[in-house]
Amino acid sequence: MEIQQGYPDFHALPTYGAVHGIAVMGLVHRAMADFLPNFQGHNHVHGENFLELKKAYPIPNGREEIKLETTAKVVDIVDRRSGVLVFVDIETVEEGTIDVLCVNQWGGFVMKVPTAGANTTPIQRGPRTTLYPTLTRAPDKITAHKTSPEQAALYRAASGYLNPLHIDPETAKAAGFPAPILTGTCPLGMGVRHVVDAFAGGDGRRFKSVKCRLSKPIYGALGQVVRTEMWREEGGRRILYRQVVRNGEREKIVIGMAAVDLWEEGGAVKP
Repeated sequence: MEIQQGYPDFHALPTYGAVHGIAVMGLVHRAMADFLPNFQGHNHVHGENFLELKKAYPIPNGREEIKLETTAKVVDIVDRRSGVLVFVDIETVEEGTIDVLCVNQWGGFVMKVPTAGANTTPIQRGPRTTLYPTLTRAPDKITAHKTSPEQAALYRAASGYLNPLHIDPETAKAAGFPAPILTGTCPLGMGVRHVVDAFAGGDGRRFKSVKCRLSKPIYGALGQVVRTEMWREEGGRRILYRQVVRNGEREKIVIGMAAVDLWEEGGAVKP
């Protein structure tokens, strides 16, 4: 069945909450030269992400409009030998209220900057910094998605995070990549959708949070196929997952140490 925007249950995917984080990170990205020596914009890539919805969806489902306000704060800078990992807390509220709709934590890896003064290990901050081990048994579910060059451009345009690394081949080469890379939130959205489809019957209202590490780039321009491997933890409402791409005979993990937490069935806040 084709669902039009006027359909009563039309809604954004639950990872739309990450868009607010991407948008404000455009401002943080432009300010990084103020506190990171030798900062070059094309050397900043998405390294980790945490997203939690305080309500089932961070925006209404099209039947009304609200204004949102998103703020960002740098909370940690960690030594990664060849650069630093910058953690940014991001909070989105309904404008004029303290009604929190969603929170993000963005971990941005900035290559080729001095690491003097950075922390040697991340400050532990609960679910925002927790990374999950991949289980050794066979996955409970596997889903695949073929990427395309348009995906990076669409995510870039929707969020306002206009880093040319995601669309310009020359910028990608300057950063050491053979082609433009997908924004990290693009495979993040793929993974969450695969989990929700596989373990929540496609009901996005059951999505509560996601945490993942973006380990390797994905090249949408090359049409890479991303495979999401998923494991249900005992208890049923936490799904561990990783995402893998194949290059010839070799495979590489592009998103790992990841988990999606679901609300219990029927327990989500309704949009």
